[in-house]
Amino acid sequence: MSRYTVAVTDHAFDDLSVERQGLADIADVRELPAERDRALRDLATADAVINRIRPFDEAMVAALPADCRVVARLGIGVDDIAVDAAAERGIPVVNVPDYCLEEVATHAMAMILALARRLKPYDAAMADGEWKTDRADPIGSRFSSGTVGVVGYGAIGRRVGEHAAALGATVLAADPYLAPDDVDGTATLVDLDELYERADFVTVHAPLTEETRGLLDAAAFRSMKDTAHLVNVARGPIVDEAALVEALDAGEIAGAGLDVFEAEPPATDSPLRGHPDVIATPHEAWYSEEADAERRRSVVEAVRLALAGERPPNVVNGVNGVDGTGGVDA
Repeated sequence: MSRYTVAVTDHAFDDLSVERQGLADIADVRELPAERDRALRDLATADAVINRIRPFDEAMVAALPADCRVVARLGIGVDDIAVDAAAERGIPVVNVPDYCLEEVATHAMAMILALARRLKPYDAAMADGEWKTDRADPIGSRFSSGTVGVVGYGAIGRRVGEHAAALGATVLAADPYLAPDDVDGTATLVDLDELYERADFVTVHAPLTEETRGLLDAAAFRSMKDTAHLVNVARGPIVDEAALVEALDAGEIAGAGLDVFEAEPPATDSPLRGHPDVIATPHEAWYSEEADAERRRSVVEAVRLALAGERPPNVVNGVNGVDGTGGVDA
């Protein structure tokens, strides 16, 4: 059997033992150098690629050999991979679409509930030695009397909707790819304008595309209740951060929970860091030990299948790739 080369563009693991052990019988696993020119040269011998968050642009796709079998993303989003360029070369791009559904949905709900119960200002007051029990700035209504608006009602958005509904909230969903019957009674499907106007919590679970980039802009914030909160655990550029800061400072919305940002990490002087009305976490909504292990196992299996000449699961760019021949599926 031919011995293959698998290039790992980047990782944050202690080592690559999972990948090396999982592919030991068929491939050598090598980490690409950080220096771009050297990385491009090394890609010329890659039979498969494993990518975490290093941008994999058109030049990197062009550097791959004609018989490269797969580019496998260690995660869900593929917005940093030149998927169309890979498709033009007949190289399938795969992701792991379901490894952290529970974690991200739970994180979103934790942010929603923390905002609903004003945990941040109460905790800050306690840390400052205050016993803040006055009602000048009250929590407000019961969560069960509120409305949660889910932007993007895919697998994660649906879980958030189910969690919110289980706690008694009304759930609205906005998703241009769904019909009313597709939400299965877990939510009421509405357009974005209605969702913004009615929701007490707007939680974002859409992929980053040209259509969703900057979707939550100044106009969106103006149309929300001044008591509404935004939660984003999807992709940072879906939210116009400058417009969000203005809306928060002007009192157009009441607060936000953010796990993702336009630039990651955000600048140390970003007004979203330490903002009194913002709960911020460092793009960790996806994480649990189980989820981390699952995504690595899934990517190793996808690479094994591709190197064996079989179609890997979860191809996102329509390429067949069987037997390394490329070709786009009908």
